[in-house]
Amino acid sequence: MRNAIIAFKSPLRFDDILRSQVVYSVSAFDKLLHDLIRIGMVATFCGTRSPTTKYRSEAISIQLHAELVEATIPPKEYLFEQEVIRRLRIQSYQDPIKVADGLSLIWDESQKWEKISSKMGYDPHSVKTKLKLISTRRNAIVHEADTDPVTHKKNTVTREDANDITNFIEDCGVAIADLLVT
Repeated sequence: MRNAIIAFKSPLRFDDILRSQVVYSVSAFDKLLHDLIRIGMVATFCGTRSPTTKYRSEAISIQLHAELVEATIPPKEYLFEQEVIRRLRIQSYQDPIKVADGLSLIWDESQKWEKISSKMGYDPHSVKTKLKLISTRRNAIVHEADTDPVTHKKNTVTREDANDITNFIEDCGVAIADLLVT
């Protein structure tokens, strides 16, 4: 094979990198919410943050109560935080309804999405709808390989799609964090 040129066609689909960008962006948002809620609940437990209606209605086991009453080492705050982590572990903060419900543990605002969307410069319906669509797309990527159920072909994703999702998720997370801190 003298001077033969070998054509190479990559079997890889580079749009899967864009799909992973979407998945990781949503995961980062979910992690941010978990952290904000955990930190807020511990601050409430320690008395540095006012309790919300939902926080006050959360039940704890008699076992945890006994451990908290008797605790010195590890400190009560640590035991409480571990319980919060255990409970939040099964929660997913990607859907707008679940986000608002989780935030109710630390934020007694009745119009959460109105405040969040105003901070972002959008109307509440648009923000909630877009977050819901992003969550649905993330789930399609993770659970269904992002394939069309009829054609069995992968749905298209562009760099612009992935960047738009990432930027929106970041703006939403920053708005929530800013509102909780102020």
